[in-house]
Formats: sequence, structure tokens, C-alpha cells
Amino acid sequence: MNSRPAIMGMLAALVFAPCAMAEDIPAVVGWAQRVELGPLVSGVVSEVHVRPGQTVKTGDPLISLDQRGFTSEVGRRAAEQRHAKVMLDEAQREDDRAAELYDRTVLSDYERNQAMIALEAARATAERARAALVGARLDLEHSVVRAPFDGVVIAVNAVAGLSVVSELQSQPLVTLADDRRLQARAEVDAEQAGRLRQDMVLSATLRGRSVQARVAYIGFEPVTSPGQEQAPRYELVTDIGRDVEPAPRVGETLMLHLD
Repeated sequence: MNSRPAIMGMLAALVFAPCAMAEDIPAVVGWAQRVELGPLVSGVVSEVHVRPGQTVKTGDPLISLDQRGFTSEVGRRAAEQRHAKVMLDEAQREDDRAAELYDRTVLSDYERNQAMIALEAARATAERARAALVGARLDLEHSVVRAPFDGVVIAVNAVAGLSVVSELQSQPLVTLADDRRLQARAEVDAEQAGRLRQDMVLSATLRGRSVQARVAYIGFEPVTSPGQEQAPRYELVTDIGRDVEPAPRVGETLMLHLD
């Protein structure tokens, strides 16, 4: 008669034990990829092609600098290369003639060497002209800031007429984020990190609804600031699809459930 309460107690312990072991880890939703973009060359903004909230495709123009100076420089460098090519051809012909005369002992060693030196100088000039043309064409290409991936424009910090100086580093003018997927970032202790594996699917709760999160990265080094007297904690990054319901928004918190 007294054994029934004991049996019921054991059953209750078995039923509720898994729930007691489950752990809830708060994670903050953020962009999987977010970049600040700007031109690699200096100039004046001539056109802003996008606005905040606009979706773009890879290669779409975002910001254009005034093209006239860059186009003119390409033309000048192309003319210099053509001239250098003509001079190289002439130096090659002179070297061939000098070699022929030298073989016939009509030309001195000094004159033969001078022809060879002139040919090498012409080759160097032609190579410098070619490199300068390549650089000018790259500057022209870099004068237009393009989207490196499909995404959504988060912010635009440029207007037509703005002077951009990019001598040492690119000046950020457009902020772009990959809106195809989001990530939720959290911190876990060493024991929790040891139970996680890359690509593991975790259940999560967002605004009272169940969603799924896939483990993308588990930190190898602690994120705890040096000097703090606490157990080390490690970064946990999970991927969340944008097609889940409810649709997550950057900055809000969801709860990851670690069994």
C-alpha cells in the first residue's frame, strides 16, 4: 500500500527530468553580412542610385563619382601607350639594323651596345605606359561603387556634389546588408559549447512562436574580457531563415533551447 506514492514519485521524476535539463539561451538577431561601402578613389559624387530600404542585386551601381576626369585620364594614358608602342617598334628596327652592321664589322662595340640600351629603354617605357593605362582604367571602374552581393540598403551618407577623399582609406557612403538570411548571436559557457556541433539544428522561441536555428559557428576563444573573475564564455552564432514565421527583425531577442 505504501509503495504507490514511491512509484508515482519515480514516474514524475522521469517525466520532468528532460525539462529540467533543458537550457534557454538568449540570442540577439542581427545581419549575417553587413558592409559599409565607398569609392576607392577621390572625386565628386555625381549620382546616388539608391535609397535606404531599396533592394539591390550584385553589381548594381550604388554611388557614381563624376566620370569626366577618369575618362580623360584613360584617354591620355591610352595615347601614351600608343606612342610608346611606336617608339618601341622603331627601337626594335634600329637594334636589328645595328646587329646586322655589327655582324658585318661595320659597327663598333660601343654603337652596338647603344642600340641595345635604347631598345631596353623603349621596352621599359612601353611597359610603364601599359601599367599606367591599366591603373587609369581601374580608377574609372572604382569611381562607381557597386553592390558586392544581393541585399538591402540600410543607410546612404552621400548626396550629389559631395567631395570624397579616399587617399588612405575608402570613405563609407552606403551601408548594405544581406537580407536573405539573419543570424542570432549568443554567449555560452564551456560545457554548453562542448554540447554544440556545427550545423546542429536548435529549437528556438521568437515572440512566443517556435522557430529553428542552425548552428553556424562556435567560438574557439573566450569573449570574456580579461581580468573578469568569471567562467569563460564563447560566442555562438546561429543561422535563421527569413522565411520563418514570425519574421525576425534585427535587434530583437529570441530564446535558443539547448537540450
